[in-house]
Amino acid sequence: MEKLGAIREVPIFDRGQIVADLHREFRAEGRDTLVVAGTHAEISQLTEAIRQDRKERGELGVGHSFDRYVSLQWTAAQKQELSSYESGLILQFHRDTKLAKRHESLEVVRVGPESVVARKENGEEVTVSPKQTRAFSVYERQPIEIATCDSLMLTANRRGSEFKATNGELVKVKSLDGGAIHLEDGRTLPANYHEFTHGYAVTAHRSQGKTVDTVIISADAMKKELFYVAASRGRSEIAVVTSDREQLRESVGVSTMRQSAIELARKQLSAHNVERSAGVDLVTGVNRSAGQQIGDQHSSVPTHAPEPEKTPHAGLDRDLGGLGLGLGH
Repeated sequence: MEKLGAIREVPIFDRGQIVADLHREFRAEGRDTLVVAGTHAEISQLTEAIRQDRKERGELGVGHSFDRYVSLQWTAAQKQELSSYESGLILQFHRDTKLAKRHESLEVVRVGPESVVARKENGEEVTVSPKQTRAFSVYERQPIEIATCDSLMLTANRRGSEFKATNGELVKVKSLDGGAIHLEDGRTLPANYHEFTHGYAVTAHRSQGKTVDTVIISADAMKKELFYVAASRGRSEIAVVTSDREQLRESVGVSTMRQSAIELARKQLSAHNVERSAGVDLVTGVNRSAGQQIGDQHSSVPTHAPEPEKTPHAGLDRDLGGLGLGLGH
């Protein structure tokens, strides 16, 4: 990739604009383009840069503010702890109950000593007890600007008779009408569907299963398996933008598989099972039978982020070489 000029080393403060410029160039050639970044913070920065570039060139319509719901990924124990709640949080029911119907959302208005008081869309206030926590998930409401021609990513499955959606699906906005978001594929997001975000940049985990004409990887560090996942999303071209070429090269040469195996081996050693663990190499501390487990240094995802997907790892050295990435050792 370096010999082909696919890797661009740029100042970190210019990276957002460089990625936005590349994104525009590829779009002008009629290519579907996806940006893959190493962190959620960078995804936000790159998304802002790309949308601002599109606004300045008149590619996006007038922006309108919408509410998006971000799952807090609370466990059952967290949902039963009343001190976890605060006003403004959203309780979205995923099954019919006496309090609310499936997909109905209630806003927390106050927290009592034994229950949570939430308000329905019609203004009615209901009392939710800890015993009902299995019927709903907890979300945080966040504003998001959406304009005609924007790219969105749907972040929750929906299998209704009138609307179907797949978590991670990329869509484009055709028009906005009276608070409704109409998509280019003919669907309209229901009024009670708030699980979406901009779809210009994603993590390597989120990029799995997606195929586009061109992929832009923006990162200073990314493990081998994740880099492979990101690089293999593009059908025709890959562009890498980094502010530290050497650090990226070194990180891509490191597999997450060995780290996970070592962690497991250490647990076994601490349990004094070394003699019985025939699969543990006493020199490296690696449990050979655990070698298929994969860790992820980029798992520092906010608690509301969707669950990470498994990363393919079989034949990575062969596949990376076949792609001619030129980044590993």
